[in-house]
Amino acid sequence: CLEPSRRSRKENADLSRIDGHTLVAQSLRRLGVTHVYCVAGTPIRETFSKCAELGIRPIGVRNQHAGVLMAIAQNYVSGRIAAVALFSAGPAVTNAATGILVAWDNCWPLVLLGGRRPLNMRGMGSFQDLDASVLFQSITKWSAVVEKTSQIPRCVEQAFQIAISGRPGPVYLDLPEDVLTATSHPSVDPANVTLNIRPLDENGIDAAAELLLRAQRPAMIIGKGVRWSEPYAELRRLADEFEIPFITSPMGRGYLPDDHPRCFNNARSLLQHKADVVLLLGARLDWTFRFGSQIARDAQIIQIDIHEPEIGVNRAPTIGIVGDVKLVMQQLLARMANKFSDAPQKNLLPWHTVLEAERESKQRKLDTQMNSAAAPMSPHSLFKEIKDFMPRDAICILDGNISMAAGQQVLPAHLPASRFTAGSNGCMGVGVPFAVGAKIAQPQRMVIAVCGDMGFALSAMDMETAVRHKIPIIVVVVNNEGNSGAILQKTLFPSFEERITMFQPDIHYENIMRAFGGHAEHVDRPEQLRPALERAVASGKAACINVNVDPFAPYPTE
Repeated sequence: CLEPSRRSRKENADLSRIDGHTLVAQSLRRLGVTHVYCVAGTPIRETFSKCAELGIRPIGVRNQHAGVLMAIAQNYVSGRIAAVALFSAGPAVTNAATGILVAWDNCWPLVLLGGRRPLNMRGMGSFQDLDASVLFQSITKWSAVVEKTSQIPRCVEQAFQIAISGRPGPVYLDLPEDVLTATSHPSVDPANVTLNIRPLDENGIDAAAELLLRAQRPAMIIGKGVRWSEPYAELRRLADEFEIPFITSPMGRGYLPDDHPRCFNNARSLLQHKADVVLLLGARLDWTFRFGSQIARDAQIIQIDIHEPEIGVNRAPTIGIVGDVKLVMQQLLARMANKFSDAPQKNLLPWHTVLEAERESKQRKLDTQMNSAAAPMSPHSLFKEIKDFMPRDAICILDGNISMAAGQQVLPAHLPASRFTAGSNGCMGVGVPFAVGAKIAQPQRMVIAVCGDMGFALSAMDMETAVRHKIPIIVVVVNNEGNSGAILQKTLFPSFEERITMFQPDIHYENIMRAFGGHAEHVDRPEQLRPALERAVASGKAACINVNVDPFAPYPTE
């Protein structure tokens, strides 16, 4: 037996030790996490519970994939890592893989914590055993195993720093069961993350200022990557003071409002084809911009990006500048202001006039499509009613194929981080979970998800999550009876009477929401939609409005 004094010291030491579940929750709270998304299961269900005990709101989701997407959306709207996703072992972790890929391809910061069977039982055939750290190495910035309980605080802090540094992205930590159940003293060693911050290219910035001031047909392309440096005042100065026209990527909309006089998204092809100097800001010349092929071959490109390997992808720039977009733009604007009086005076009115004529022509065509009285209604008629209903600060999610393309043509975005689409890799099924995460981030704003019936089906069960947690999102189902409506059916199976890519007609998807206890309506005429949306808002509940749309409507073109 120990002497009384020695026994007391040992008991006090034991009392100061904390289990791994608690260390995870404490670390998340210290780093500012407010929400954790999870399907509770071993070995992380106690971690989930500890998060709740420490004031982190637990959201119990129906699918791990949806939980990842919810965390992504909340972080994107919040502008920081406010939410994490937590998984139990084995298949629960692999269920999350698509969501992790979405974060990776879209360069969104995210920390994911996955459960794992005990390290001391590796190779024994444990239930749901999986080394997920290896599995996710190709789609994360860092994927690692926490091998000791004492390492938890440092590893979690390191995960956050890596996720948000440079070009943001997802980070995955494997949490073995024996590491979570063991105890350790709660000391926090600072994470050792080396950040290679290079000095700004002063000569490149100076040359870029000269190019922009001398351009006769300048243009800028704004991408969703500007979210993390928030150069909103700088973007406005370029558009207002220097009168530079702009277009955006699908999710780059709203960083300058769509109704800004220099916004030419309706004339994007002409702008790219005719511009003589193009300023690329937080946007990638990937498939979204046809790999840069629409930009004139003799145009001079100024590319600013935080991620050096992105410079020159698909089009070699005249000037490539590596750095935070906001910091580079501040230096660029300062030089432009200093050089303005010495630059040759130019008149951008002819350039603006050409673009305005194209924009007006495209708008007239769009107005004709939106005001069609055809029955069943077209996607454009549906989106006109939503456009007329949405407040200026609404957050809108577009999920689908034909419906998403029509929505991008019709629905405006006026505020930063207010527009979601299927993202860089076109992942379908994002509508409902993105809406949940966005609404949690901004509960005072309207959040509406417009989903094709194909995309809706992939995450419809998480409408129950919204009802249960009292998250009043609005889900509009564009019911065109199938994957791309009737287009694929006609193309791939023209001689088949059996519906293959088309679904059964007149499916009442709203009854799923009715079964969950939310607000549900069915609409088949354009004039019925706005009153239905108003009733959905008045209900104060999560709502689903199922709208019959012409399955033979063609794919919208620019």
